[in-house]
Amino acid sequence: MSDTPTFMLNSISDMQLTADGQYLLIHGNQPTAALHRSVLNDLLVALPNAIEHADRVIHNNQEMGFALHCQGWEVGRLNGMEMVVIRFRLSGNAGLSFSLPSEQIPYLLQALGGAAGVGEFRSNDATLQ
Repeated sequence: MSDTPTFMLNSISDMQLTADGQYLLIHGNQPTAALHRSVLNDLLVALPNAIEHADRVIHNNQEMGFALHCQGWEVGRLNGMEMVVIRFRLSGNAGLSFSLPSEQIPYLLQALGGAAGVGEFRSNDATLQ
């Protein structure tokens, strides 16, 4: 197996999709990188983990966490699915969606109520649309 040089990208000036939606083109301080759409989900999982791990190493703090800033959210169902979809609107109007089984909603409400400090939060008191 031959050694291939590492592609070092430390600046991004622009990103765009190809006309056919198959590749994300990343323009920066190196020649344009083209990422096939089949790897974008893996990249979405890897990037927050890498950011958190890098911050822990740089700050020598193994307890450090990472969270994306959210500007808004929506809750609903897509096409009558049994799964509930929670969509967060991030900066730059980017969206990130998660789906979970509807039977987990009472537990989610309980956790949100605890995190918000409102004590017990009953699902009968909320309407999800």
